[in-house]
Amino acid sequence: MEESVVTFVLDHLAELVAREVNLLYGVEDRVQSLQYELQMIKELLNTTKRKKGMEHVVLNQIRDVAHLAEDVIDTFVAKVSIYKRRTILGRMLRAFGQARLLHHVAHKIDKLKTTLNEIHNNKDKYDAFKETTNQSAAEEKEENERLQSQLKKLRRNVEEEDVVGFDQDSKDIIKRLLEGGSNRKAVSIIGMGGLGKTTLARKVYNNNQVKQRFMCRAWVYVSNECRVKELLVNLLKHLMPNFKQQSKGKKSDGDINSLSEEELKELVRSCLERKRYLVIVDDLWKRQDWDEVQDAFPDNNTGSRILITSRLKEVALHAGHDVPHYLQFLNDEESWELFRRKVFRGEDYPFDLEPLGKQMVQSCRGLPLSIIVLAGLLANKEKSHREWCKVVGHVNWYLTQDETQVKDIVLKLSYDNLPRRLQPCFLYLGLFPEDFEIPVTPLLQKWVAEGFIQHTGNRDPYDVAEDYLYELIDRSLIQIARLKTNAGVKTCRVHDLLRDLCISESKEDKVFEVCTDNNILVPTKPRRLSIHDYRVHRRERKWLLKDFKLVRVLELAPMSCKKIPSNIGNFMHLKYLRIDSQYITFVPDSILHLWSLQTIDLGPWSQNTPTSFPVQVWKLKHLRHLSTRGPIKLRGSCLGSSEKMYNLQTISPLVLNKQATYLIEKGTFPNIKSIGLSVVFGKGQLSKLLQSVQLLRYLNEFVIVLPYRYDTIVTLHEGVERKNGCKPQELFESLGQFNCLTVLEINNVIDLLTCAITLPSNVTELKLKGISCISDEGMKCLGNHAKLKILRLFGFMLFSTQDSYDLTCVGGSFPQLEVFQMESLKIEKWNLGNGAMPRLQSLVISFCGRLDDLPNELWSLSDLKKVHVTKPSEQMIRILQNLEINNAVQLVIEDLPSWMDESDWKFFEYLMQG
Repeated sequence: MEESVVTFVLDHLAELVAREVNLLYGVEDRVQSLQYELQMIKELLNTTKRKKGMEHVVLNQIRDVAHLAEDVIDTFVAKVSIYKRRTILGRMLRAFGQARLLHHVAHKIDKLKTTLNEIHNNKDKYDAFKETTNQSAAEEKEENERLQSQLKKLRRNVEEEDVVGFDQDSKDIIKRLLEGGSNRKAVSIIGMGGLGKTTLARKVYNNNQVKQRFMCRAWVYVSNECRVKELLVNLLKHLMPNFKQQSKGKKSDGDINSLSEEELKELVRSCLERKRYLVIVDDLWKRQDWDEVQDAFPDNNTGSRILITSRLKEVALHAGHDVPHYLQFLNDEESWELFRRKVFRGEDYPFDLEPLGKQMVQSCRGLPLSIIVLAGLLANKEKSHREWCKVVGHVNWYLTQDETQVKDIVLKLSYDNLPRRLQPCFLYLGLFPEDFEIPVTPLLQKWVAEGFIQHTGNRDPYDVAEDYLYELIDRSLIQIARLKTNAGVKTCRVHDLLRDLCISESKEDKVFEVCTDNNILVPTKPRRLSIHDYRVHRRERKWLLKDFKLVRVLELAPMSCKKIPSNIGNFMHLKYLRIDSQYITFVPDSILHLWSLQTIDLGPWSQNTPTSFPVQVWKLKHLRHLSTRGPIKLRGSCLGSSEKMYNLQTISPLVLNKQATYLIEKGTFPNIKSIGLSVVFGKGQLSKLLQSVQLLRYLNEFVIVLPYRYDTIVTLHEGVERKNGCKPQELFESLGQFNCLTVLEINNVIDLLTCAITLPSNVTELKLKGISCISDEGMKCLGNHAKLKILRLFGFMLFSTQDSYDLTCVGGSFPQLEVFQMESLKIEKWNLGNGAMPRLQSLVISFCGRLDDLPNELWSLSDLKKVHVTKPSEQMIRILQNLEINNAVQLVIEDLPSWMDESDWKFFEYLMQG
């Protein structure tokens, strides 16, 4: 991690020199000289393999100096920037202070360079001492041998346990091994370290069917430090009966130990040549390791198989073209069964221990290795309520003690084998609370803001960050929690043990620190601070805002603040700002001082109350994403608005006042990909403005918020034309020219679906909200859109005065639709014609209480995978529970969604009844 720190500092200094050369006037030569020193230090780090003893001390010293250098330069740039913002009189009065500032920073840089030279000289002296004593190589070899011995011992302990679970997994693997043609084939099992890949492979290896099918079987353990010759020798121990005696004897001309790698491979090939064999290649880490050994396994046309276990998806795919078998975590029942067998060994146990035991097992999150190690610890303790109470709540602490070696097997091996570019991204996951579903989009934005995504060339750094995320997923370090409807990852999570590793490694390297109580006034100064306590006092928050002015990422959780601090402009290097609070409706002008800002996130879209934002948003020239809970209402004078925001890609809907209209017509957002327009009540300028929006050639996602009034009767009985002066046909005619659009959302559509409409030609995802009624004609027009893949229709949840209507999808309509969602619609009957929605995969129906049945044609759709119904009618529940459906279709009946409890629903019912 120390190497990464220096790399980040170097890149940051280079960025500052290139971008803000005018702010470094007077010290630019010293900054450049400091860059040269750090570059040499970086090369020194690249040649340092060991991270213990003196090397560890040196690395820590270099890291501290790199951090200090970054702070010195950042502080100087911030102060100069503040100085330049002053009036002419203010700058004259501060001229003496400016001279002192230059002298001060020059002195600090010189001192940093002296410190770096001293570290370098001390390192040279230590290296010379090592060469004379020749201690390094011997120590390193001894350490590696000790670690490998411990790992093998623990693996044997795990494999010797009675196997719990894996029944279906073993059936799937055995089927893959037995089926297929006569060509040699590789089958792979992948998953997180400690998940039981080796245990599953052993279960398959010893299966009677497998033994009968493959008369020749062999097992070879690879490890992350693969030595090809040693691997081949170990393989021959399984294949040659007299090999062990031969290898123990003295060397002779014909001794097998004297053979070269190629000769050993030839010997392995000769043992396997005419046999149907099964070889287990256990714990494969690198693609090149497979490339070096695979030619020892002949493709002899006898149906031979190779079973590979690995933590890395890319390795499994490289070794065999079949889709890998993804090993899952144990469920609660399997976890308790495994724990119980190990602790009590078949004996009866006190009834009062079961709740405690299950609570502890739950902390293992289904990881077999953790369960076995925990059980092993408790098996040797007194089996009493008093003793077990000591362990509850501290399971991870017990699991990660040195004597358990869990940290070495599950954690360190995977982390140490990460490419340097991925290490900081992985460690960053420790900032999030335990068992937290991490939203992917903000995570990628934070990685970019922190400077973790370097050297992207012409590629968008967010695309590179997404690649990094998938690499960590493929390495079994991140778990996918939820997918988007377009199959992208929506949320992810990290196992608690891996999260603990992130925290411990980061704390040691002063990368970040996590606080979980009110004692946040700690003497340490981490680069990043995560506080998992919403009871932060006002005094402590004031301290945070004062002492962390160099932060690049600032995120304040819900309820932690009710307004944006007026001094937010002092955070000169802020690149990512997230304040998730429903109370924020005003953004101060001082935010325009944050020239480095890339992301402003004020929470998910959830309300109609506007958020006031200064119109001079164009001053934030690096801004890429601006999202708010409600529409953005720009304020102030547009004077000087000729500048462009070339980096801006997404922005929440803009209230169409004169400021927003002016900026759009002036082309302020030339590269925007996602934008929204919130139409002001009673205004008729929408059609005209859409002509300007058409000029945005990169726009692919468009949101229109039509006028909305809280008066129930007005909302339901006024049409779109009366409310905004734009006829429905005219609106869609204007939108029809948006050929680049793929995602379209219209809020408060009211009666738009009661007439003929035409969508933009390339739209694949459509969301319509605030529907009061739907006609057959409107639904037919939607169904004729050939490219539509995702359709979401939302009504008014609170209004029950609407008339009911039927939903008719004629035969052959919606030819490409894959996802269909209906929510709060007053549908009484849904008709699905023959051949309609032939590719439908997912159906979601929520709060459609008047719909008592689903069309029979639905269950004959061959691609249908999931039907999810929330708060159905009583009759719908009875029909669905008695329905016989294809096993391939997952049917979920949910009384209430996770975000709503029974009291919430009763409140909604009360509102709906008037």
